[in-house]
Amino acid sequence: MDKQLTSDHFSTLDERVKKFLDVLNIGFIHMDMDMGIIDVNEKCLEWFGYRREEAMGVHASQFMKFEDFERLRKLDDEQLEQNKLNYQFEFELPNKHGSKTPYLISVSLDVDGTGFPVNSYVLLTDISEQKNMQEQLEKANQALASGREALKAEKNMLEAILFGIGDCVTIFDPHGTILLSNPKGKEIRGDRQSPLMPLQIGQSQTFSFVTRGELRQFLGQVEPIRDAHGQVYAYAEILEEITDQIKLEEKESELVQLRREIKRLGLDKKMIGISPAMQKIFDLILRCAEVDSSVLITGETGVGKELVAREIHNQSNRKNKSFIAVNCGAIPEALLESELFGHEKGAFTDAVTSRLGLFREASGGTIFLDEIGDLNLSLQVKLLRVLQEREIRPVGGNRTYPIDVRVLTATNKSLEHLVKQRLFRDDLYYRFAVIQIFIPPLRERKEDILPLAKYFLKKHWNKKDQPAPKLNHAIQLILIDYPWPGNIRELENSIEHALAMSRGTHLESTDFPATIACYNGLKTLPRSEDLVDQPTNYPALSHLKPWELEERTRIDSTLTSTRGNRSRAAQELGVSRSTLWRKIKMYLLD
Repeated sequence: MDKQLTSDHFSTLDERVKKFLDVLNIGFIHMDMDMGIIDVNEKCLEWFGYRREEAMGVHASQFMKFEDFERLRKLDDEQLEQNKLNYQFEFELPNKHGSKTPYLISVSLDVDGTGFPVNSYVLLTDISEQKNMQEQLEKANQALASGREALKAEKNMLEAILFGIGDCVTIFDPHGTILLSNPKGKEIRGDRQSPLMPLQIGQSQTFSFVTRGELRQFLGQVEPIRDAHGQVYAYAEILEEITDQIKLEEKESELVQLRREIKRLGLDKKMIGISPAMQKIFDLILRCAEVDSSVLITGETGVGKELVAREIHNQSNRKNKSFIAVNCGAIPEALLESELFGHEKGAFTDAVTSRLGLFREASGGTIFLDEIGDLNLSLQVKLLRVLQEREIRPVGGNRTYPIDVRVLTATNKSLEHLVKQRLFRDDLYYRFAVIQIFIPPLRERKEDILPLAKYFLKKHWNKKDQPAPKLNHAIQLILIDYPWPGNIRELENSIEHALAMSRGTHLESTDFPATIACYNGLKTLPRSEDLVDQPTNYPALSHLKPWELEERTRIDSTLTSTRGNRSRAAQELGVSRSTLWRKIKMYLLD
């Protein structure tokens, strides 16, 4: 049968064999030794996209590029040179459309009686899937190798991080057995093997313990370590030492307190008030100066609301910027909006030029709105918008301007009562009253009356070549007992009036306004020369405890013996100059 196939070039190849090859998904080509195609099976035609008549009798070089055919011939010649009758090699063959597919090419040579090859039987096996699998396997191997390297690098990096960080890091298994601890952890833990914190704890904890003979403080946290399935297989106990941080915070707190105390001493020189109520207000002023919140200052007319507002500004970070005070009750309603927000040229009849407005003029500083209880509802709405949006729109303008200004307000009215009467917006009230400071009237803090009176004596005495008159004891009693409906302002005006009327070395009752001189029906009071020059038990000192009275006597005696030298007096009393100064003010020894 082989001889018959050879003679007629397999033109009558058994169709059953061809079908068998097709079922096996194998291509078959019968070629002469010059690579001329004698016959092919249907699978081969299907793969390469040719009809039988296009393939039969055609040279193989016609189905591929010249360089590809030369490579194929070279591979085939290499096998023939070794006198092999059966051989295999891999090669990519193109189809009719130029797409290449890798094949395993199996060649079997048919020889004549002399052993000379005359034909070749070529079997083609599509190995593209195997190639893909091989590529994927190679990639997987490469990825695995890379993963191993990455895992190793990550492990090295984690170890470097773990051993390089300053915190105490210890890894425990779920039973609390140490798996790993970094050098810092070993230093802190010492011989302790058990966790310092419960392993199931879910939040940070601050705790202290003694290590190496020193009490140290730590912020501790336990983090679970989970596997890919979310199961906990270890715990990391992380202890951050905060001993130095806590000490620093304590030092910073002491520094803040010291700074506040220094500011307080400066404030005591600017504002007069030894009563407990005023001491609390001084503390509030300093605290308000440390924030940028809105402050509402309340109290009767003349208690010093604007002075408190100015000191809040002067003690704050805005002290180098403008402080602008506006009395909302003194400006006509028709002009107040223009005063506050400004106006554009031609916005109304008298607007011949543009104006910035007080809010923009106070940029970076503080604006103090006094008597805000007199604001009408229309202006309240506009002011609320300014506080919410932090921008203003001038009257007659069509654009807005951002503002950076702190708003302090004051009133002698009850805004809560006005809110209930719907005369004041509650949302604006809450905007103003983030912090509230109430200044009690002078009649409720009688300890401050004489220090204030003496301050105003020095302030308004303009005869530098003569000592200022003093208050005789009788008028001191009247000043302390008088209710001062006009508060500090009335007291200052009364002192200024008395200085203008005085002709002697002491202020007498007749030097003061009649409302004060005639208080309690006393038309006249004894003159100072008719009184025994001895300390008087003032009502302002009636609240003192026995030991305080003894302290007052001791301070007074020491000041007398040192002829008023306060530095020497403080040294003899064993107190600081600032403490002595405060005691002098408190005990009315100035």
